[in-house]
Amino acid sequence: MPQPFFSIAITTYDRHDLLKEALASILSQSFTDFEVIVGNDYQAEELTGEMIGISDPRVRIINHPRNLQEVGNMNALLEAAKGRYFTWLFDDDLYEPGFFQAAHDGLAETGFPQALFPSYRVVNATEVALSKEIIRGKVQMFTGRQYLHQYLTGRLKIISTCGFFDTDVLRSTIGGMERLALSAIGLNSEFHFLVKCALFERIAFIDAPFAIFRAHEASWTVANTELNTYLEAGPALVRRCAEVLRHPTLSDDLEFNLRGICKLHVVYPFALKAAAFEFVQNGFGLYSAYRTLARLKQEVSKIRKLYITESGDDGYYSKLFFLVTHIKAVYIALHALELAWARKFKG
Repeated sequence: MPQPFFSIAITTYDRHDLLKEALASILSQSFTDFEVIVGNDYQAEELTGEMIGISDPRVRIINHPRNLQEVGNMNALLEAAKGRYFTWLFDDDLYEPGFFQAAHDGLAETGFPQALFPSYRVVNATEVALSKEIIRGKVQMFTGRQYLHQYLTGRLKIISTCGFFDTDVLRSTIGGMERLALSAIGLNSEFHFLVKCALFERIAFIDAPFAIFRAHEASWTVANTELNTYLEAGPALVRRCAEVLRHPTLSDDLEFNLRGICKLHVVYPFALKAAAFEFVQNGFGLYSAYRTLARLKQEVSKIRKLYITESGDDGYYSKLFFLVTHIKAVYIALHALELAWARKFKG
C-alpha cells in the first residue's frame, strides 16, 4: 500500500453521533489521499464501522484494551499513523469542505514545511456548521520564533492541535502530547504543544477558518468545573514551556514569551473556570463573586512567582504586565458570573 499523504487521528469516547459528523466532514473532502485512524477509549463496547455507518477502507478503528485517556490516546494514534503529514481531530469537531486540498496545495507551494496551520471558527450546537466555500488566500510563512511571537500576541488565530505536521519530524522533535495534570483530558496540553511547535524551522499558516470547533453542553470545555485540575495544570504549563523557551533558537525571547503563556492560563481558562466552579458550588450573590476573585488573586500571585523563578525577571514591566493581566481576568470572571446568573434567572 502506498503511503497516504495525510493521517487524520480522531480520539473518541462514546459519542457516536458526533463522531459520524466528524467523519463525514473528512470523507467528503475533495482531496482523497488520506487515512483516518479512530482511537476508541470507551471500554464498555467495541466500536465498529457498522455501528457508525462507515465502510470506507481508509478508516481504521483502534479499540484500546484500556482507557488511555485523551493524551495517551492521541500519542497512540500518532504512533499508528502511516501518512506523510499528521493531525488530530476531536470527535466533536469538524473540517470545512476543501480543507485537505488547500492544505496540500499550501504545503507544496511552500516546499513542504514541518507544519501548516489553518485558522478556525467556533459554532454552537444549534448552528449549521459547514460553509459552502472557504477562500484559501495566501499562505504565510514563519520561522519557529516568528510563529510563536505571532501566536502569543494573537496575530495568528490558531487553536488546539488542528494543524498538519510532518509525521517523522513531529515524532522526533516534539514527541507528541504531554500530560500536565491528573485529568482524563489534556488540560493545557494543547498550549504546551503549540509552544513546542516553535522548535520547527518553518511553519505555514492559512488565514482561512477551515477548522470548526463546536461548543456544546457535553463538551469538556463547557461542562468541566474541576478547578483543582486547572490549579495543577497552570504551573505545570509555565514550567514545561520555560524548558522549551530556553532552546537556543528561542532563548532571546524567553521573558516575553513566558509572560504570554502565563496570560494564556490566567485569562483563559482559569478565570472562566474559577467563575464556573463558584457558580456550581455556591450559586448567586456577592460572596460568590468575592470567593471567585480571591481565588483569582491567589492564582495570579502564584503564577507570577513562578514566572520570576523561571525567567529571573522581576522588573517594572513584568509587574505592570501581571497587574493588567489580573484586571483582564477579573473582568472575564465577573462577566462569566453575570452571564451564569442571568441564565439561571431566565431558566
